[in-house]
Amino acid sequence: MKPTIGRRLDPRSNSLNAVRLVLALLVLVAHGEELGGYGRHLQPIGPWAVAGFFCISGYLIALSRRRARGSGDFFLRRIVRIYPAFFVVLVVVAFVIAPLASVFLNAGPWRVDAAALYVARNAGLWIVQPALPDMLVQLPYPGVWNGSLWTLAYEFACYVVTGLIGFLAATWGPRTTIALWVGSTAVAVLAGVGVVNLPHTLATFATLLAFYLSGTLLLVWQDRVPLRPALMIGAAAVVAAVAITGAPQAVAGPAMAYLMIAAGILLPLRRIGARNDISYGIYIYAFPVQQLLALALADRGVPFVIPLALAVALTIPLAWASWLFVERPAIRAHRRWASRRREAGVA
Repeated sequence: MKPTIGRRLDPRSNSLNAVRLVLALLVLVAHGEELGGYGRHLQPIGPWAVAGFFCISGYLIALSRRRARGSGDFFLRRIVRIYPAFFVVLVVVAFVIAPLASVFLNAGPWRVDAAALYVARNAGLWIVQPALPDMLVQLPYPGVWNGSLWTLAYEFACYVVTGLIGFLAATWGPRTTIALWVGSTAVAVLAGVGVVNLPHTLATFATLLAFYLSGTLLLVWQDRVPLRPALMIGAAAVVAAVAITGAPQAVAGPAMAYLMIAAGILLPLRRIGARNDISYGIYIYAFPVQQLLALALADRGVPFVIPLALAVALTIPLAWASWLFVERPAIRAHRRWASRRREAGVA
């Protein structure tokens, strides 16, 4: 019996959480140079790390949709997983980090009304207002308090796509997924080479959706896609070729998805993140921490490795706090609520 993705990937025991942790740290590294004023040599790592996130999400979220007790349960699970921590980080940045930075790091004047408006305007997941007025204006990456949050609206939009596909019959769901993947990839490629002129928002969504649906298609065909070293080498070569040549990123969607899922199967890191998953917390807290470090270390001429190491050391405790006091309690509260509804016979 040949080894396939479906036969080798245990949904309850794999290394995908460890892979996501590595991707979150790569985003931190990619942001580090630019935020600290060291250049942009590592910046290209960021989009590929985000692409990896979307590939893994495409696989896991489609699996979650299969197991959900209806579309309402599916969407509630997704909201509970990303929104509480997202809202809390908005509040923490606006009412804790920003005023402290104003007092101790000369980040600029902080006002409570501006902080409240920052939270309110961004509370819908779409980052309408990335800055607090007159703050962080002196930094290499001025004004923006949390530049990582922009992906979350696109992520949730992809969840909506999965939810809509789930309404279709079993025979039409895979066909719709294929059609959407072909369409999103085509749009991303045509926009990337300049054949079509699209708003940046639509072009970005097409690219991210292409990666997301690449992961979903791996789930659809998981019992047919073999897990072989030759395919992994080929997939890595495709990703490397796209990265080196500057070709539209979406071309590498299937190859990137294959690499991410294969890593989740083969890496001996199943215990990492199995009980405590801090990858999301690292992703949403690293950027404001790095902006604080840019303020604290401005004009001191320290080598890049110092703010990078400090960013990791300071972000991890915040990520743990996010998991222990926000994310995990929200997940458990939803499970208790869902269990009571099942016991009561509510569909």
